[in-house]
Amino acid sequence: MEITHLTVPQWKTQSGLLHGFMGRRGGKSDGVYAGLNVSYRVGDDPKVVSQNLCDMKQAVGIHDGKVVTMRQVHGDKIIEIKDKQLKEAGEADGMITGEAGIHLGVLTADCVPLLFIAPKQRLAAALHAGWRGTLAGIAEKAVELFKQRYDVTADELAVALGPSIGVCCYEVKDDVAGPLMKKWGKLTTPSIAVKDGKSFVNLRRLNRDILRTAGVPGKQLHEIGPCTRCAPEDFYSYRHQGGETGRQISIVGWLTA
Repeated sequence: MEITHLTVPQWKTQSGLLHGFMGRRGGKSDGVYAGLNVSYRVGDDPKVVSQNLCDMKQAVGIHDGKVVTMRQVHGDKIIEIKDKQLKEAGEADGMITGEAGIHLGVLTADCVPLLFIAPKQRLAAALHAGWRGTLAGIAEKAVELFKQRYDVTADELAVALGPSIGVCCYEVKDDVAGPLMKKWGKLTTPSIAVKDGKSFVNLRRLNRDILRTAGVPGKQLHEIGPCTRCAPEDFYSYRHQGGETGRQISIVGWLTA
């Protein structure tokens, strides 16, 4: 089966850029992990996961080099990656690099994967934003880090927000909706819907609006792919499968010249 590999149409002109939002189609995992599971931390056979990672790298075009991932903890820590031999960056929910040949990978199964590029400077970042990371402002923090570390302004960035659970399916209680509304105020108006006394959050829309408010132009913000819970054959969904499922990966990096 062909591997799902969604890309940003507007980024096709970026020479040397490798990126993509992978789904669960393809791969060799079975059972609740069926498909292209790339996480070693969910109970799947490690040997199969390794094969899935090899298949994924071939599909994306990473024929040399490694894909760096993180031990994601639903926070706002962002690590700078410089070591081209590194496979795992430690506990974090974001990575940023100015090194060509380093490919950053974020694992998700409903949370929002965010891929950042600064085309002029050939920089990249990958973030994982669940509701806790969104509350902590990890997307806004990434914009600030580009400025502080690399002197890249918000209007020089482009960001793609990949497949994640939509407002159609992401019902939350007051302990989630309340803090988000308190933190982000009016930004949550189009992102939190109340129906029959129940609250539903559009995490992707909220992160997009946070980025726009931080100075990233709207035309440089791209939402790619469907609601993961609505497309369980194409994407892993923690909510759809009751918590036991695999993880898909989203990749971004620049090739060496």
